[in-house]
Amino acid sequence: MTVVYRNPIGLHPPTDNLYSHVSVADGRHSYRIGGQVALDAEGRLVATDMAGQIRCCYEMVTTALRALGLDWRAVTHLNTFTTDMDEYLRAERAIAPSFFGSTPPPSTLVEVSRLVDPAWLVEVQADASSD
Repeated sequence: MTVVYRNPIGLHPPTDNLYSHVSVADGRHSYRIGGQVALDAEGRLVATDMAGQIRCCYEMVTTALRALGLDWRAVTHLNTFTTDMDEYLRAERAIAPSFFGSTPPPSTLVEVSRLVDPAWLVEVQADASSD
């Protein structure tokens, strides 16, 4: 299974290379990983700062992907919700490349007034594909 990320001519360049516009997956199986937040396996909040919560969310998505026998190369789209867009963008620039490499998947980033728990600053949902 291969996922190819594309930025077609005629679409604006991805901001700070934090996402791609299009993913093409040739896999037969499609997966949705529900929103992951900065909680450990026992349900305890593991970080109170934006960078720590982003990193934890990505680590939780990594755990879910591994349980499916996949890695970040199978991700076809991310939906991210944050309570502070500016702080999220500042923090993500340093964190994303260690998970996405140089070719990040298409993504949607939305600022919300709050998440289920007011201590949560970020929630990340991922779609993936495989053979």
